[in-house]
Amino acid sequence: MPFLPFVLLLAWQALSKSASFALGWATALYFGQVPGRQGRILSVVSLLAAGWVIVIIGFTVPILGGAALEGMGVIDDNFDVEAIHYIGLVAAILLTPPAIAAATVYAKFHDDRSIGTWAGILPISYPATAMLGASVLQMVVFTPILLFQRWRRKRKLVQVPLVMTDGSGDDDLVEALRAALGTLDIGDIEEAEARGPRSWPLRTLGFAAEHLLGAVVRGEPMRLRADGLDIMAYATNVSILGPKEDAYRARAAIEREFAFQPTYLSWNEDAQDLEDALRKVHRAANGDIESLRSQLDEIQDKIDIASLNSEEWNVLYRLRLQLEQDVARRDSTRG
Repeated sequence: MPFLPFVLLLAWQALSKSASFALGWATALYFGQVPGRQGRILSVVSLLAAGWVIVIIGFTVPILGGAALEGMGVIDDNFDVEAIHYIGLVAAILLTPPAIAAATVYAKFHDDRSIGTWAGILPISYPATAMLGASVLQMVVFTPILLFQRWRRKRKLVQVPLVMTDGSGDDDLVEALRAALGTLDIGDIEEAEARGPRSWPLRTLGFAAEHLLGAVVRGEPMRLRADGLDIMAYATNVSILGPKEDAYRARAAIEREFAFQPTYLSWNEDAQDLEDALRKVHRAANGDIESLRSQLDEIQDKIDIASLNSEEWNVLYRLRLQLEQDVARRDSTRG
């Protein structure tokens, strides 16, 4: 059948695209929205870790187990594996975790980007890669179920990118979320814990997050529930899941109020430096609006020539207008 290879090729492409789509949804749902290069590297190392687990389970166990049984005379020599295949298999098993560890160090998943950091996590990279791969495979299985449940219940997932400033922690983030939701007269907010099958990948991920991904991925996101909303705080964003209008309204409140909280609304370090400059001017404002606007214009000049994408520029421009409006409002109130 001359057309069979073509059919198999189409089937393989469809399967690979479906797997890529599922993996993308899974990492976004469980890891949160991860920015730029770190997000791309996270996707790659997640795929490598999942593939590493599949290789070990699918190839190593049968080959080595069969060889051991043959050596003990339990079974006959019913298959042959060339030495080059063994070498390739062993190389893949031995080199993948160190490569993943190197990628996470390079992408600044750790505070110190150095060879010493890589060497320090090298021994733990093997069990961490196994746990990461196992969690990703679980995510791929559970994500379609979660997406179907979301569609059936008519719930919308929206996200707010943010990073906590140095010196702030989980308690500050919870208080900031409470303050933002309070502007919507939502006061009954409770911290929740993930339960059931949905939580299994997160619990498996905890070890890998601690040793490989800690600066970018939480082992388990912080969860809040309020008025039908499920709010999940990841390392680099907050996700809001709920009825469409309520989810969008909550996102607007968080983005609006977090301008005055110990959070960055951008991911880029250059953009965060500019956020610091805007907030510094805002804190030092003494009611002189013209002086404030002059200082903000100087910062705006730096924003306009900075190497930022459109989203980051829009965030900074909105923040500038919001801080300027806040000072003007306070001044008119005093007057």
